[in-house]
Amino acid sequence: MIIDFRLRPPAKSFIRLSIFDEAFARHPISTGTEPVESARKQSMELLIQEMKEAGITQGVIMGRQAAPQYGSVPNDEILEIVNEYPGYFIPFAGINPLKGNAAVDEVERAIKELSFKGVSLDPGWAEEPLKADDRRIYPIYAKCEELGVPVSVTMSIIMGPDVSYSSPVSIHRVANDFPNLQIIVAHAAWPWVNEILGVALVKSNVWLSPDLYMNIPNMPGALHFVEAANFYLGDRLLYGSAYPIRSLKQSVQDFMRLPLKDEVKEKILYKNAARLLGLGDN
Repeated sequence: MIIDFRLRPPAKSFIRLSIFDEAFARHPISTGTEPVESARKQSMELLIQEMKEAGITQGVIMGRQAAPQYGSVPNDEILEIVNEYPGYFIPFAGINPLKGNAAVDEVERAIKELSFKGVSLDPGWAEEPLKADDRRIYPIYAKCEELGVPVSVTMSIIMGPDVSYSSPVSIHRVANDFPNLQIIVAHAAWPWVNEILGVALVKSNVWLSPDLYMNIPNMPGALHFVEAANFYLGDRLLYGSAYPIRSLKQSVQDFMRLPLKDEVKEKILYKNAARLLGLGDN
């Protein structure tokens, strides 16, 4: 059983996101990737088939509200996908941190009315790029903490105008200011691997989802995530494929080759996500 914590389906406005653009396939992080048929053909039926073949039980759909060059997806469209393919997807609402009170209202609507499981933020890709500890985002964090839902903050070298936008210093500050908020760092702030592992060591409300930065063979820093998981982080590491950038099958195969303890692999692939999302027996 696998919960893929970072999967954007090839449907509706998702196919207009920059990650579905052919130019993205030429990015260095796409080196060595196998063809992703469901993404190329924009086929949800092929995606479901690929999920089954890869052993993926459910995929977490991370919403996106970003600058025009990266694309955005209305949360109501995410709900339509979840309802059309019941049981396969877990929705996280994309929230625009520049929308002020409207952003907070959308968090409440997504969680209370649409039954979404969490919130997804891409601060470095906002129309005015933000760092994770920008005070304009704090009302969103406060609302998520109040509602008891996790927030995923995407941070890596590609998520902002320069490398400072991926610095774990900002997440450390947020974790200090919202001790009861469960914070997932998508892309795990790569390339600041040791630094984010240090933050996760001292802040028990910080979860890491390195996705392709852990799964890609020979990715610098990947084995540091493995070492941390085998030591102290095994209960707060989440598996993700970053589909459509990499195929589901290839991502699972690459993950399974990592020198993780068997019981830790089981936690990363399913149990940690199930516990975080309150999915019952885990």
